[in-house]
Formats: sequence, C-alpha cells, structure tokens
Amino acid sequence: MEVQKASPEVLSYEPISMATDMWSIGVLTYVMLTGISPFLGDNKQETFLNISQMNLSFSEEEFDVVSESAVDFIKTLLVKRPE
Repeated sequence: MEVQKASPEVLSYEPISMATDMWSIGVLTYVMLTGISPFLGDNKQETFLNISQMNLSFSEEEFDVVSESAVDFIKTLLVKRPE
C-alpha cells in the first residue's frame, strides 16, 4: 500500500474495517479530481504526520472546477475516527 493512501488506523496498527477502504476511496477521489495527493509530504514521516493530524486542504485553487457535492463526498470519506 502506498503510504499516502494509508488510513489513520493502519498507521496506528488498529483493526481495519470497511471505513479503512472508504478512506482509500476518499484519497483516490481527491487525487482523481485534483491530481494532487491530499496527505503527501516531503518524506514518509511527514506523510504519516499529515494523515494522523488530518492535514489536508480543500483550497479554491485545487478545487476550483470541482463541485461542492464532490468535496462533500471526499470529506465524508476522509474521517479519522468514523462512527
């Protein structure tokens, strides 16, 4: 698995679930719509930190042609501790 697609629970060695797969779909959707990996850092450690701290951007520059519904879809999938 590519590090930037790893969910917080994978990085924390917690049990995985369907939410883990939903996280990956959220990351892939973000990448497909923007061409940018949402959590990619300069190195593996920074990427892990970005994931664990939910450091991601929905800036107007990156999402200027992306619908609000698509952004909401991504935000629904990229949840650190889903209920």
